[in-house]
Amino acid sequence: MSRLLALLVLLGSATGLSAQRLQGTFDPPALAGQRIVLLATRGSHHVPLDSTAIGRDGTFAFHAPLNAAGFYQLAVHDSDRVDLILDPREPLVDVAFSGLPLQRNIRIVTSDENKRLWEYKLVSRESQAIEAAAAQEKHQLQPTDVQRLAELDSTVARAQRMRTGHFARLLQGAPDSYFARVVRADLAVEAAQEQGPMAVARAFDFSAPPLLRTSVYDKAVMTFLRNVNVVSPDQFMVASDTLMALAAPDPECRAYMLDHLIELFSTYGPDMALQYLIDRYVAPAGSSAGIDPALRSRVDALLKVAVGATAPDIILNDGGRQQPLSSIVRQGRYTALFFYSSTCDHCHAQMPGVKQDYATFHAQGFEVVGIALDADSTEFSTSIRENAIPWRCYSEFNGWGSTAAKAFQVKATPTFFLLDDRMRIVAKPYDAEELAVELRARFK
Repeated sequence: MSRLLALLVLLGSATGLSAQRLQGTFDPPALAGQRIVLLATRGSHHVPLDSTAIGRDGTFAFHAPLNAAGFYQLAVHDSDRVDLILDPREPLVDVAFSGLPLQRNIRIVTSDENKRLWEYKLVSRESQAIEAAAAQEKHQLQPTDVQRLAELDSTVARAQRMRTGHFARLLQGAPDSYFARVVRADLAVEAAQEQGPMAVARAFDFSAPPLLRTSVYDKAVMTFLRNVNVVSPDQFMVASDTLMALAAPDPECRAYMLDHLIELFSTYGPDMALQYLIDRYVAPAGSSAGIDPALRSRVDALLKVAVGATAPDIILNDGGRQQPLSSIVRQGRYTALFFYSSTCDHCHAQMPGVKQDYATFHAQGFEVVGIALDADSTEFSTSIRENAIPWRCYSEFNGWGSTAAKAFQVKATPTFFLLDDRMRIVAKPYDAEELAVELRARFK
């Protein structure tokens, strides 16, 4: 099922409320015959939901059932868009446009929700214009123009008080409105900044579809992650699990959370957290079909080295002799691939633990394959000798240009993979200690 079709099904599901109608008019009817598109907001994204033709008289109406409260957009010419609130508690939203761009020429004919929204937008626009003009004038003044600088500061303060006061009156006038609910959620997220991730979890409902259909949702996710006191990348894995659990009660929210976290970690890293999401949440489904198409190629590459996948049969360089990985793996019951660098202190810190694992389980059919992302053969040989490494180690002496590292999507050292004798990836331990836990479970 495509993401759009899934969204249509979710938006068209029964809610116990009658569907809302959306209609409007262009006067003059200059856009007659063209199509106007309705887009549903999901976090910071907008998904095309429906479209309809503008009549000869400039009127338009959407006929699909609209029964999911949230922020939406109307668009003409794709890029000309205007924000709206749809809430099935209101039977009708009727808007009028006196020209283009839509944002500057909208009038709300029927809908208290949208009147509140656009009152606030207009007051905010006026306040921002005053603040911008004051900032521009202050930039041109000298520090000695004390009186004028004070007058401008006073003007800005009045504009801000006007905006805040108008905002408060709108909320007091309709405390149960969708507009008020979103504003309260936004203020709660603001208040939770720097208070720890669980402060955000208490302040914001990540399983509420009405909040998913606002930009506040993405803001809450980012605030949660920023509030994590990150010492090591694996903390993002724990944070991801928590966010997925918070969104889990609602299928739409859970699907979006996974998509959004993949997008965040694909863009900003760390790669370890991205691979974790693929292993834990995407690979068990066996497909990346539900992932944003823009991310799918990267997700598909990571799926090839996810837990449960068949490992790529890389060619190992053994002093000039080429040896397929599979020829080593099939000789034992389980084989750990240990990607490391001879100059990596973190890798050296893992050596004693891996040696202990090797000594404990080797007789039962456990092998280790060391793959060094080295550029220098001398460092490679020295590291093997000084660490008294008992397993075979290989290197292409091409550093991060290693074809083995690329095949396994390795982004950091040390990195571990545990393979069975059929080349299936059965685990991706974080370190030697976690590798020992995996081995104890398998060599009972």
